[in-house]
Amino acid sequence: MRNCHRCNIEMVEGFDIKVEGGAYGIKISDGTGIFAKRIEKPKVAICPKCGEISLYIENINL
Repeated sequence: MRNCHRCNIEMVEGFDIKVEGGAYGIKISDGTGIFAKRIEKPKVAICPKCGEISLYIENINL
């Protein structure tokens, strides 16, 4: 459960990020370059009151 930093109410979780014009999203990686370790795709939580968004990683296995 994530709470909005502005409104302090529960955010709606589980949304994805998509790049407009493409069916792919973004991924978080540890390092740079083609061989960087991919951690996970970030998820998005949205505040139903003010629209504030929060990016988060569900499973952090570093």
